[in-house]
Amino acid sequence: MFWRKTWRRSPVRVTHALLARTPWSVCPACRQVDAGVSFGRVLLRGEYVAAHEQEIRRRIRNVEQWARHTQPERRLVSIRRIAGELEVLTTSQKLAHRIVRELKKAFKGRATYSWSDGDRRLYAVWERQAVPGGGPPAAL
Repeated sequence: MFWRKTWRRSPVRVTHALLARTPWSVCPACRQVDAGVSFGRVLLRGEYVAAHEQEIRRRIRNVEQWARHTQPERRLVSIRRIAGELEVLTTSQKLAHRIVRELKKAFKGRATYSWSDGDRRLYAVWERQAVPGGGPPAAL
């Protein structure tokens, strides 16, 4: 719902009277997801990613759900496996940055960020090699 100049998730109780006088439109994030347009790209690399893919995907989904709850225009466009890496595309560079920051906080590893000047995109890489011996993760 676009209310008070911002896209929101039902901030007010929606009545039939409100719906009757509301102009309908598709939100910009929905259009981006449908078109596959992204402003954030995250590559996840390393042996740890392959060994813990389900936990990593779960963490990414949790971060996206929280961001979507507070700011509905921040969404995942896709998560896919490409040549042994996971690629995460997002509708905003802020969500991509938040995903990498949360992965680093939860699973350690190393992160790099690169913002483009012209088209407002973020390219980020998070990588972590497997822990020798399969023990708990060491602080990196």
